[in-house]
Amino acid sequence: MESQKVKRKAGRPTEKQSVDLNQILRVALKYFAKDGFGGVSLSGLAKNVGVADSNLYHHFKNKETLWKHALQLVGDEIIHDLDELARLIKDLDGIEQMKLFHKKIVFISAKHPEFQQIVVQEMFSKSDRSKWLIEELLSPIYGYVNTVQQKEQAAGRIKTIPSANLTSFIIGSITTLFSRSYQMQAQYGVDPFAEEEVERHADIINDLLFHGMLSEQTKLDT
Repeated sequence: MESQKVKRKAGRPTEKQSVDLNQILRVALKYFAKDGFGGVSLSGLAKNVGVADSNLYHHFKNKETLWKHALQLVGDEIIHDLDELARLIKDLDGIEQMKLFHKKIVFISAKHPEFQQIVVQEMFSKSDRSKWLIEELLSPIYGYVNTVQQKEQAAGRIKTIPSANLTSFIIGSITTLFSRSYQMQAQYGVDPFAEEEVERHADIINDLLFHGMLSEQTKLDT
């Protein structure tokens, strides 16, 4: 969605004010992550971003439309980053591609923790929102890694593990550090979003994953 920006005068928001739609969507994402879908209202969000209710209803006819646009904005950015990486590494060895995808997902998770938090909220049960999220964003995002995994499994270079188990293990290992950031800080004194911690986490993930994922033949070959 194209951003519409205008300088707003101080004071009570009016219906004539224009809004920065992308900024509103990013703020909305934070509130959906913190309060859940049920805890967010368009009127409350309008108050928090300083625009009139009618302005939001003009651009987003209801809360679910706003929710979808907010996730789509960040989801498109994630897909763009993964697509760019896929283009750059397409000629590399498959296992090296997997390692680079894992590393990129670590950095994406650190950059967009609210996106992952909403995914966790929505994936506990079947709903129109969870179905939309899977079809529109999660399948394309996970597809980059799944495609390489399947090729490497077919070649016998990594163990044949069902996609549901392997993907949930990898994504869970990557994202838990960020989705439980308060626990990591309070219990272990670690700031998961510090640059050196993100880099360390990416290296640890690949080290641990590939010691268990490589086939016995690949271990012998290397």
